[in-house]
Order: sequence, then structure tokens, then C-alpha cells
Amino acid sequence: MLLFEGIFPVLALALAGYITARSGFLSINEYQALARFTFNLVIPCLLVINMAHAEIPENFGADFLLAFYVPVLLVYCLTLVITRFFLKATGTLQSVLALGATYSNTTIVGIPLVLQTLGEQALLPLFLIIATQNLVLFTVATLFAERDQFDLSTLLASIARLLKQLVASPLTASLIAGLAFNLLGLPIYRPLDSALQLMSEAAIPCALFVLGTSLHQYRVGHQLKPAMLITALKLIALPLIMATSMLFVFDVTPLWAKTAILAASMPAGLSAYVFSVRYQTGQATIAAASVISTLLSLIPMTLVLLIVP
Repeated sequence: MLLFEGIFPVLALALAGYITARSGFLSINEYQALARFTFNLVIPCLLVINMAHAEIPENFGADFLLAFYVPVLLVYCLTLVITRFFLKATGTLQSVLALGATYSNTTIVGIPLVLQTLGEQALLPLFLIIATQNLVLFTVATLFAERDQFDLSTLLASIARLLKQLVASPLTASLIAGLAFNLLGLPIYRPLDSALQLMSEAAIPCALFVLGTSLHQYRVGHQLKPAMLITALKLIALPLIMATSMLFVFDVTPLWAKTAILAASMPAGLSAYVFSVRYQTGQATIAAASVISTLLSLIPMTLVLLIVP
């Protein structure tokens, strides 16, 4: 019951968003505006204020990030091989599908779920994942997506464009700003700190509501087979390999290990869909995988919360 009570608010708010969009109470323009408000303003307030006040370890979590991205990249490469031989996917499509199998929805699902079930102390490792996930996975995905037309100047331009987009992103910029205040020991003007705290309180309910509205936009259609394959890799293979890495290979503190395994068990992130749109391939499959993995992710996330110490 305690576990159910911890997860229920997450599901209830997401369901409220889905019903609102499904019923037509809000138009598509209205809930897209709400999504922009959530991701461009409210969640950045949460990220900057929490990162500014977080207790950052001396090595900045380098061992933790290594323990996290080794299994992520292993599953990425595994997905490349599987989609090539079983789905006969092109090089670009392989990269897109591999991103869908490894990119976790650590913002919309992750922040409220971790806060609700593991507490505020677990937010720091989650923020480290959020801060680096785009940089690591988008860079790797770009390299593999463009390997068939490999040209050093084009590749460098793509990576430079990616880095520029990351820095300009409200999510990444807010994490960098909070980190700067933290590392430099700069105090935030108290009224401004209070204003950011007040705004950040809206981040969790808004993010979950937006998640529900986004589910209404996607249709599984005829993409069931590849979407189920991506979902299986995302919700079964990645959490199992992540648990092996965190619990048996690397020396990671229990709370940080549990946070990482829980993050690996989360559904496919919507940023993978954005990447598929960028390369104009695999959009329907990634959208379907986002829907299916969101619905099924309750099973592995519940097992992680119950089993992992």
C-alpha cells in the first residue's frame, strides 16, 4: 500500500491530463502551450533551485556516471545489431531506434516519481543523469546516424550544433546556472530564492499533466512489432544490465544505485521522438514505443522500488 500510495499521485495526474486532452476540454494548442510553460519555465526553476542547494560529491559523481552510461551504451549497441538483422533497418533508423531503447523519460516521469518515492536526496543523482543524457546520447546517436555519409566537417558541424542547442535549452541552462551558484558558493538573493521555490512547486503536477496530454497525441497503429521490441530493450534489458553495473561492478552508494536503476526502468523519453523527427525516420515507431513503454513501465519501476535495497 505504501508503494501504491507513492506511485498513485503520479498516475492520477497523468490520467487527468490524458482525460482532459481526450475529452477535448483543452484544445491541442492549449495543452501545447501548457507544455511549453512547463518545460521552458517551471521545470527550469525546479532544476536551478535544487542544483544550487544540492550537496555535490567531490568527484562530481564521475564514478556514478560511468556506472550509468556503460550499460546504456551497451544496450545502444545491442539495439543497433538487433534492428539491423531483425528489422532490416537502415543506419539512420538503427540509430533512432537505439536512442528510443536507451533514452529515459527522467524529467516528466523521473522527477516526480523519484521525489515521491525516494525523497529529495535522490534528486542529485537524477539531475546528473538529466544534465548529461542529452549530451552523451544525442552525440552518440548523431555519430551513428551519419556514419553512412561520414564526412568530418559535416560531423563536426552537427556536434557543434548539438552543443549549442544543449546550452540554449532551458533545462540544460538551468542546471548549469544552479551548478555555477553551487560550486562558486554564491548565495541566491533570498526573495528570488523564495520566488523560485514557489514556482518550482508547480513543476511536478504540470509535468505529469503534460505527460498525460502527450499520450493522447500518439497512436500505436501498425508499429506494434518494432515498438514492442524497443520497449522490451528499454524496460527489461536496460534495467537488468544497469542493476548489474550499479550493484555488482561499480562501487556506488545504495541510494544513488537505486536511483539509476529506477531511471533505467522509466519509459522512453520524448526527446527520442524529437531526434526521429530531425532525421525524418522512425517517428511512428518511437511514438508508439513512448506510449507502450509509458503504460508498461509501472511493472519494472515497481519491482525496482520493491526489490532493490
